[in-house]
Amino acid sequence: MKTVFRIAIILVFILLISIYQSLEDENEPLKGPDTQTLKKDHDNQLKKPLENAGERPVSGLSTWIGKGSDKVIDAFGEPERIEPGLYGYDWWIYPISQKQYLQMGVEDNKVVTLYAIGNEVDVSPYKLGQKLEDIYRFTIIESEIVVNDESGSYQFELNEEDLNTRLLVSLGDIYAQLYLDKFTGELMSIRFLDSATLIKMHPYEMMYRGELAEEPQPTDEEWNKIDTASEQQIFDITNVMRAQFEADEVEWNEETAEVARGHSEEMYEKDYFSHDSPVFGSLTDRLESHEITFKSAGENIASQYTDAPEAVHGWLNSEGHRKILLEKDFTDLGVGVHKRYYTQNFIEKFTIDE
Repeated sequence: MKTVFRIAIILVFILLISIYQSLEDENEPLKGPDTQTLKKDHDNQLKKPLENAGERPVSGLSTWIGKGSDKVIDAFGEPERIEPGLYGYDWWIYPISQKQYLQMGVEDNKVVTLYAIGNEVDVSPYKLGQKLEDIYRFTIIESEIVVNDESGSYQFELNEEDLNTRLLVSLGDIYAQLYLDKFTGELMSIRFLDSATLIKMHPYEMMYRGELAEEPQPTDEEWNKIDTASEQQIFDITNVMRAQFEADEVEWNEETAEVARGHSEEMYEKDYFSHDSPVFGSLTDRLESHEITFKSAGENIASQYTDAPEAVHGWLNSEGHRKILLEKDFTDLGVGVHKRYYTQNFIEKFTIDE
């Protein structure tokens, strides 16, 4: 009888410990990882080799990674624009149509990355508009991906948001970022890139062993050119997205762009992030101060995204920003970018009979 009693006491004690531990776990703060943070790997977590997650496609746009710029011109013609990027390559812009839009990153006369959006681009082995569940059927999805390079070993860590909106997949000796629309569960756009470019961009949380290249430090003049390029790319990509959701194309509005530029610059200079300027007020205040007439207006802001495609994709996957991005009544758009601060100002103009 005493033995049974002792066992009962022990079981109650274990139960109390379990309940206490559960409460402690529930009270732990939840903190998402910063996708721009770099961490040294002190625990040798990078020794495990990456499983083969897929082979490099033999057709489609991914095959252009590594090819010479002369071959690009032979196949696609001269780009409409050549614009500076932040990571050592120039963007060659091919806005073929609202169903085919390409940006090719060219460094040392070689394609090192490629971004594509539109219903008629060939992004084998994937297809834009493809459902996430279909992608999971034939793709090995990892939350940790190791990239070995001459400079060292790098482990990219995808958080829960990444796994739902921007997957990273190995395709032989190149990589693909799959930009998903989390509201429809479909593949919206894609980026292919080589390992060196992925490491330079490090668009996910990353741990590493070895020598990491220093962050690019453009001059003010270089930043101005990069920012101007980002503005135009955001405008182009926005119109392709709007077309896919049956919203009319918006026209570039330079006066509105000046308002957007001023807001991005002020957020950077004064180190704040808000739609309301402490100096110039709300979007309505800022537009009216520039004597811009409008029937309605909307604003999207973002900061610290690696480049223009990532910023637009971020807006698409945020409910409030998405509504503005795809609002069918808007007629004009001005974009302002300043050192990784992004502002979109949409307006609906008055019609002649109003």
